[in-house]
Amino acid sequence: MTAVVLGLAVGTWLLAIGLFGSVLATVLLGYEYATGDQSFLRVSKAAASAAAGSLVIALLYLTSQFLSEDYMNAYVWDNTANYLPTLYKVTGVYASNAGSVLLWAMLTAVVVTTTLLLDRYSARGARLSQSLGMGVVTVFAWMLVNESPFTPLSTRYPSVAANGIPQDGSGLNPLLVDPFMAIHPPITFSAYALMVVPFTVGVTHFVARLQGTQSVFDDWLGSMTRWLRGSWLLLTAAITLGGIWAYRVLGWGGFWSWDPVETSVLIPWLGLTAVLHTLNQYRRSGRYAVLAPAATAALLPLVIYATTVVRSGVFRSVHSFAGGGIGSGVLFLLGTTSTLAVGPAFVHWFRTEQSDTEAAGLLDRATIYHAAVLGFILLAFVSLWGLTFPVVRSLASGVEVSVDARYYNLWSFPVVVGMLLAGGMYAQQERFSTRVTVGTAAAVLVAALAVGVALARPEWQLASTEPFDPAYYRAIGSLSVVTVLPPAVYFAGAWVVRYVGRLRRLTGRRAKLNETGIALIHVGAALLIVSVSFVYVFSTTASVGIVGATELDDTGERIVRDVEGSPYTVEVTNYSPENTPTITAAAMTPAEAGAVDTASSVILVKGEVTAVQRFEETTIAQLNGSRVWVGADSGTVQFEEGSVIVARGSLSDPRSENIDALVYTNGDNVGPVSAPPTNAYTPRVVEHQYDVQLYRGDTLVADGTVAEQSYRGRDMQTNDPLIKRGITGDTYVVGTRTAGGLSIEISRYPLANQIWFGVAVMLVGMGLVFLFDPASGAAGGRRD
Repeated sequence: MTAVVLGLAVGTWLLAIGLFGSVLATVLLGYEYATGDQSFLRVSKAAASAAAGSLVIALLYLTSQFLSEDYMNAYVWDNTANYLPTLYKVTGVYASNAGSVLLWAMLTAVVVTTTLLLDRYSARGARLSQSLGMGVVTVFAWMLVNESPFTPLSTRYPSVAANGIPQDGSGLNPLLVDPFMAIHPPITFSAYALMVVPFTVGVTHFVARLQGTQSVFDDWLGSMTRWLRGSWLLLTAAITLGGIWAYRVLGWGGFWSWDPVETSVLIPWLGLTAVLHTLNQYRRSGRYAVLAPAATAALLPLVIYATTVVRSGVFRSVHSFAGGGIGSGVLFLLGTTSTLAVGPAFVHWFRTEQSDTEAAGLLDRATIYHAAVLGFILLAFVSLWGLTFPVVRSLASGVEVSVDARYYNLWSFPVVVGMLLAGGMYAQQERFSTRVTVGTAAAVLVAALAVGVALARPEWQLASTEPFDPAYYRAIGSLSVVTVLPPAVYFAGAWVVRYVGRLRRLTGRRAKLNETGIALIHVGAALLIVSVSFVYVFSTTASVGIVGATELDDTGERIVRDVEGSPYTVEVTNYSPENTPTITAAAMTPAEAGAVDTASSVILVKGEVTAVQRFEETTIAQLNGSRVWVGADSGTVQFEEGSVIVARGSLSDPRSENIDALVYTNGDNVGPVSAPPTNAYTPRVVEHQYDVQLYRGDTLVADGTVAEQSYRGRDMQTNDPLIKRGITGDTYVVGTRTAGGLSIEISRYPLANQIWFGVAVMLVGMGLVFLFDPASGAAGGRRD
């Protein structure tokens, strides 16, 4: 017990060191920027390194507590359990607020400290940037000290700790028991951490401009571009993994539903994509001298807003897993970073009245580029307003309102179509005249509208509308989703033609790879947009109830049902409930039981009876010749030497020279391994499996197993669907147990695999640009 307390104290001290080091580094770096005095630079580096190092060690130490099942730590007890494999014990580390903040703080501290330790980031203006970065780490560390992941169980849950050290944890949210969700948070927070330094450089730029001093924005431009491209890669991968998780685990086959958490993470992704476009133009032509640094600074507030949506508990979402609310720290960080991002930029713009668009003609490439960038900003605003308005309305009036998918679809769709046209025009105008480009785009727009009107069937519309809806809703909603196809083809074709033309003129290998990456990003985006639109509208679902299906066994009995409203016939056989693990697998050996702290209240143990002793009112049995015995009231239990038993009972220290631990039980909780007591153990997870064959006419469409898991103590179920993948789409089968039997739901998702292919093409493209951009690629690019 003393060692456990000391261990938790070690974790608390590590967090305290992280807070002290980050505060000291923040203050000293700010002082060095204000005065130009570099005499404390070594101390600043040491303090930042100590902060980063302590947070790294704290995260590793917390992870070790999860792996060792240290249930005296309240955070560990609350987020893991014995039945979980090692991967999902690690997942529990960042399953709730405190652990996820520790992960984010550690990654941020490492990124900021790296810029401080590298000599190339040594200009005076860099000190303000580094001070702001360490200030962000300070807020995180303060949050961790106030809501520590090293709080003792006796402090957080005294009623649980009153019974001694628990032998099992409360468990992980079942929806997180998935390999995609195991890696999704670390990738997401890595992407977020890479945005911190660009935020600080953007703020520092405008502070320097207002003071009339030299900005470090241009000096750090190449590095920021690399970091932000890396962040884009990670964030895109994280969103994709989240989509795959929703597709597999939630059981309804959808990978996007405009859920608040899905929508919130889209906002920083759109902002990041817009920033990369502005930085590209700023580097090449000097345009966006105000917008590029301002948008760069705005990324971190968008990230923190997305985190607020996920972790606050205010927004209802199937993806929200951290309980207890987010606390005041992140809200403070949201307000502070928003003020720093907007305030200096606005004052500078107001004083200089500088315009990023004043030299652009109406239809030249610069104006078209502005339109594309504006499209990203509009899409981000549509999502931001859709999330924020219901909360603001509820706080202001007490009236709860909701924003459904219609809002997002009907406002986003025309923006996306406009962006496809603008992007295609930008690529086409590199090789063709403005007149030809405008004529081509106009023809594509006419074709899109003609197709949209001609194919405006109710089942092909992006969203249903009502007669009393605004005229805008009725106009956009009446168009067919196929409207997006001509602009997408035009967009992809224009970028392919541009790529072919450029490839002929380029000679360097790195330049060719960079151009290949640019083309792949845009072609992949077009494929993704079309696939998502078509899947969203053209997916179909039908279901059938099978009464008595839970009575099936492995005798080969088969139930056949026609699925009403669809061409499918479903056959179900081999129902198999599997308790995982069984009582004998879950029970401890005597050696394991002997190592348990005797303050623990109840354990499950198994072993061979090797000796029996009887007293006046008690009989005890030795297990496996060890110093662990099982005891019971005489007359209620008869122990026989040589029998193998399993027993559940209270663990105590009998204070005997020959007995280390005594498990005291009764007749209901002890029995032979061949027929163990039914009430002694209830598995944490019970899995129900069914073999399913799905036919379309006489053709076998899908054949496999569907499963549903039920979790004790959480009243939750998860599903393992049967997914038959194909070139034209996925056939998706999920089974759910009902009071009367089994419900089978069959869904068809056309072009589902083209979504993942489109994302993969985009990721490969950005990977090539990240590595081989001649100006700021990671493989031999300009170093600054």
